[in-house]
This record gives sequence, C-alpha cells and structure tokens, in this order.
Amino acid sequence: MQATDTPRHSSQATHEMVGEEALVINLNSGSYYELNDTGARFWQLIDGQRTITDCARIIAADYEEVDIAEVEADLLELAAQFQAEGLIVI
Repeated sequence: MQATDTPRHSSQATHEMVGEEALVINLNSGSYYELNDTGARFWQLIDGQRTITDCARIIAADYEEVDIAEVEADLLELAAQFQAEGLIVI
C-alpha cells in the first residue's frame, strides 16, 4: 500500500452510517467493522479517484494542528487493514 494508491470499495463490502460512525460489512465473511468518525470519513472518501494522500489532506483540514504526515501514516495503516479484510481494492 502506498500513499499514491487510489483505493475503491470492494464489491464484497457494504456500509451503513450510524451518526458520524460507520458499520462496514464484508458480505462474504459476515464480519463487520465499526469505524469512528475519522475512519468513517476515510471510508466515505475512498472512491477509486482520490489517493490516500488526498484523503489525508481532506481529513487533516478538518482538525487544527494535525500533521498531515501523521494522518497519512494512519490512513495507510487503516487502508492496509481494509485491503487485508477484502473491503477495498487498489
């Protein structure tokens, strides 16, 4: 996974927003994941067009005094988990 990758949701994944959080479900395994507001925002930004760096910039802009590099590192880690669980594809 690289910051220049443009992930998109897998056809195996669906989600439901609950307030500012998201429930993401792997339709093949039945596993589900609860995402906090930041994770949910990232999930919403994943569209196959935006890079992970683009998503980090957007999310960092929502907060004061947040280092974009730190947000990007966190999103790369989360994206790798999503990919390992079959929720996104590159």
